[in-house]
Amino acid sequence: MKNNSNNLKVFGPNSLSKYLFYIFRAISIGFLLFIIYIDLSFLLSNVEIINARYYISLPILGVVAKGDYQTNVIVTITLSMLYGTIFFYVLSNIFKAFVSETVFTESAIKHLRYFSFLNLLVGPLLYLVTHFFIMQHSDYRGIHNPILNIIFGVTALFIVHIFKKGYAIQSDNDLTI
Repeated sequence: MKNNSNNLKVFGPNSLSKYLFYIFRAISIGFLLFIIYIDLSFLLSNVEIINARYYISLPILGVVAKGDYQTNVIVTITLSMLYGTIFFYVLSNIFKAFVSETVFTESAIKHLRYFSFLNLLVGPLLYLVTHFFIMQHSDYRGIHNPILNIIFGVTALFIVHIFKKGYAIQSDNDLTI
């Protein structure tokens, strides 16, 4: 059997984890820059309002962001984008922890725990606050979002416990050697 050293590894330096770290970190930075640009546009009145809708030109992308010009819509978009920023930042930190040669680390466990907390508590709470209190909807439109958050959170919680066991075994093995 031929050993091909050009295969992309999942963990460690020069691995898929490293590239996913950079991709998710770039996405989180992009979300943050988008929030800042949109909110500054509103604050500095760099927005065109036609028929109760706002239009904000995004010059780098060559597109226009648009929506209903209402405070509750703007607050909901800002909170949702902020959540997206944090989501991808925490996800990038998980993959950053996987760039190490050692997979079962306290850092990986910590970031997985943050990810599970973010998805189990913050995501569903954000849905409730924005959907029912800010936007004042009475239906359950978009309920799939908190359901997906809960699935991500429970899965991450299981992975946290797997990594804790792996870390304990790895620590015992390191002490034995």
